[in-house]
Amino acid sequence: MIKENGGISMRTAALIAGLPIMLLTAPYGEFYVFPKIINYNDAAQTTQNVLNHPKLFLSGIYAMLFTFIYDIVLAWALYIFLRPVNASLALLGAWLRVVYAILAIVALSNFIYVLDLVKLPGIEEAYKHKQVLQLVNGHRSAMNLAYIIFGIYLVFGGLLICKASYIPKVMGVLIMLAGASWIIHSLQPYFFKNYDLSRMKFFAIGELVFGIWLLVRGTRIKESELVA
Repeated sequence: MIKENGGISMRTAALIAGLPIMLLTAPYGEFYVFPKIINYNDAAQTTQNVLNHPKLFLSGIYAMLFTFIYDIVLAWALYIFLRPVNASLALLGAWLRVVYAILAIVALSNFIYVLDLVKLPGIEEAYKHKQVLQLVNGHRSAMNLAYIIFGIYLVFGGLLICKASYIPKVMGVLIMLAGASWIIHSLQPYFFKNYDLSRMKFFAIGELVFGIWLLVRGTRIKESELVA
């Protein structure tokens, strides 16, 4: 539903923001393709995997690229959805997500370079492996920075959700926990090397819960409920 002022309705914004739970592009790339291809400690194995499965690797890249582009759309939709709470703060939060998406796309370009590099003939294998390792680890470092920004965005968004009268406060708490888990997990290589923080990924389920709520309940919100 498009409003007369050119914006979209709250229901449409909720639908757009909740759609990612129906899309499996991010899990496909992040948890299926890249773990099968990339070994951050073995450049020779990574190079061989890319050579053996170039289409699989490229499909993962495209899946993540679509995800990050859609993140920009999500930033806009969630801005519309949270604008009744505080328009200025909602806009600031949207820009944080846009910055995250741009950083993630830049980081993803490293994998494009890997795909091109492994196919180049006449390059000494040792040099090629060194470059591949630098590129894949450069991607990981850049994504850690992007995920920190994303975590800050979630914490910020969670605070806004807690202030919204039309959203259960528990959703805000879950989103803030998800944000904190992204931040801490991304900082692990620098500050928490000796700690096993894998269980913290469980808190990311808050994003899934909120996405389901947006589709089930958020799309039915009435204008009369929009009291911050």
